Amino acid sequence: MNSSNRLSAGRRKQWSVATVACAALYAATCGAQPAWTPERSVEIVVGSAPGGGNDKTGRALLKIWQENKWLENATVSNKVGGSGAVAYTYTSQNAGDGHRIAVARTGLLTNHIRGLSPVNYTTVTPLAMVADDPMALTVRADSEIRTVNDLIARWKTDPQSLSISLGSSVGSTTHFLVALIAKSGGVDPTRLKVLNPGGSSKSITQLLGGHIDMVSLGAGNTVALHKAGKVRLIGIASEKRLPAVPDVPTIREQGVDVVQGGWTVMIGAPGLSAAEVAYWEDLLERTVNHPEWKKSIDRSNRVWLFMKSQPTREFLKKEYDTDRALLVELGMVK
Repeated sequence: MNSSNRLSAGRRKQWSVATVACAALYAATCGAQPAWTPERSVEIVVGSAPGGGNDKTGRALLKIWQENKWLENATVSNKVGGSGAVAYTYTSQNAGDGHRIAVARTGLLTNHIRGLSPVNYTTVTPLAMVADDPMALTVRADSEIRTVNDLIARWKTDPQSLSISLGSSVGSTTHFLVALIAKSGGVDPTRLKVLNPGGSSKSITQLLGGHIDMVSLGAGNTVALHKAGKVRLIGIASEKRLPAVPDVPTIREQGVDVVQGGWTVMIGAPGLSAAEVAYWEDLLERTVNHPEWKKSIDRSNRVWLFMKSQPTREFLKKEYDTDRALLVELGMVK
């Protein structure tokens, strides 16, 4: 496997071992500390408008907590803007207080790398990783591009011949996917014709309308359209095929060694106590193992994944370094 791989099987095993070790360490060193529970309403901060991906995640958490009476006094707070920067900044201003947590995606790292935000994984408290969202490439049903190798061949002829929407922002996981595939085929990723129309819905509308040639988005955005025959998923950047679309091969199956996910991490304010972190780790672990959460993961065509605080922090450090190297290569670091 090369450096382009993300969320690989080996790293998953490493995280699993690290999670067990972290739990043992906590029990040995922090078990004597008094337990912490929220004393007032908890805010679940999301960086999208109601109905957006992060908002759905926040509301799925809230629904499970309230229905099971695990945490009833909580609300979802929408703080939209800057590819999550507004939400992350808002959360980081609550230092030492475990009553405000946030749903975080790749923008937590890439905004900082690109100089767009002072907030980074080191200026908040990573609490747990709760899901992965495999990226995918989608074309119209009548497109001549049927495989990832067709795509690379077209790029080699003319990197500007295909217009590709990246959803909400450049320099994100969707951008990383096309850049890594281009690199694997010996194509300069900076020469690709990538666009940012302002969201996945607009991207899909433009694709269906014939205004663009391809979208790079989370697989869940186009699975239903693929099943309806309106678009064609040409490859999913996951370790294995998605159960919802078993006819769609992974990108790796097509001979291109690229796995690209869009992780979801829960973060808290900086300076949380060990007891506060332990509370959130426990609640989030129970939540992601609840049948309703697993159903929501399946419905959205995401991948179930859980890691506690310390393994998540270690993952984010490695991801930060990997993302920075790629963004430098794309000419997006100031």
